[in-house]
Amino acid sequence: MAALLRALRAGRALRGLGSVVAQPTATNPSCSLRQGFHCAAVRLKDESKSDRSSSSSSTIYHEHYQAHSTGQDDTVAEAHGDTVAAAAAGDTAAHGDTAAASPDDTTSDPVSDEDGRPNTSYQDQSGEQGEEYETEEQLQARILTAALEFVPLHGWSMEAIAAGAETLGLSSASTGMFYNGAGDLVLHFISHCNSQLTEILSEQHKHIQLGQAEPKETADFLRDAVETRLRMYIPYIETWPQAMSILLLPHNIPDSLKHLSTLVDDIWYYAGDRSTDMNWYTKRAALSGIFNTTELVMVQDSSPDFQDTWNFLDNRIQDIVNMATTAKQVQSTGEAVVQGLMGAAVTFKNLTGLNQRR
Repeated sequence: MAALLRALRAGRALRGLGSVVAQPTATNPSCSLRQGFHCAAVRLKDESKSDRSSSSSSTIYHEHYQAHSTGQDDTVAEAHGDTVAAAAAGDTAAHGDTAAASPDDTTSDPVSDEDGRPNTSYQDQSGEQGEEYETEEQLQARILTAALEFVPLHGWSMEAIAAGAETLGLSSASTGMFYNGAGDLVLHFISHCNSQLTEILSEQHKHIQLGQAEPKETADFLRDAVETRLRMYIPYIETWPQAMSILLLPHNIPDSLKHLSTLVDDIWYYAGDRSTDMNWYTKRAALSGIFNTTELVMVQDSSPDFQDTWNFLDNRIQDIVNMATTAKQVQSTGEAVVQGLMGAAVTFKNLTGLNQRR
């Protein structure tokens, strides 16, 4: 580019020289010619100096621009490195202080913040998102669990459920979710107690499988399981007759029997029973009767630590063991009698000659 500019300026100088030569003058032609060459030389010299100055200034500007750009890159790189190092070295407390000091800071990543929290949102049919969604069954379970605290004061009633809802910050009108009234509270408590017993028996079974505990005799296991389950009634023993009367209402009997069958089935399962014949039904029916009768004794027991109740339970468990032993003896005796009768019949045939072939 600079060479092109110099060529253009040289052309203008030559044109100026031609105009000097072509002008008519009365002076000496040789002098005029020398003056023309001298002017052209001076002009070319000045233009070459201006070209060098412009080139040097361009070079200086280019170098300055490169230096400035390099400085900016280094500054950006250093700033980025410092930012990455600070982000890697910063702990959670510093991050929390920074977020609290500058809530409008746009450098924080909302996606990473959301990933750190559990996803409790749901999407309804309209596509709108809702936070902290809880099903109706879960809410009912929370209310009923909170209501158990007020059962000794209000009994198994809607007042206890309303008090439990208020402790959760809900209106007492939320009791309208419980169509069965106090029956829902009693059934929830029974289901919760059965779940607790199942967890206890499962934990004991794991210890036995790992060799950390010795297996119990069937009678001792049944006795301990039933006692553990009945002891869960002790905090509510004063109001438990009311709960038993609620369970005897016609619309509560199916659920009550379902919870009872689940209870005795779990006890026999962890006791090691794997029968698939009629013994499956007889064992569970016998244990259900023992549980119900012991429960009736318990609500009337005034002995220390319900000792009379546990003695009654021991006797009933021993009755089951004796019945099982007696049944086995009867079965073995019956088989012996049948075999004796069959042997006598064969002997009679042999004596009379009926077995002889003719």
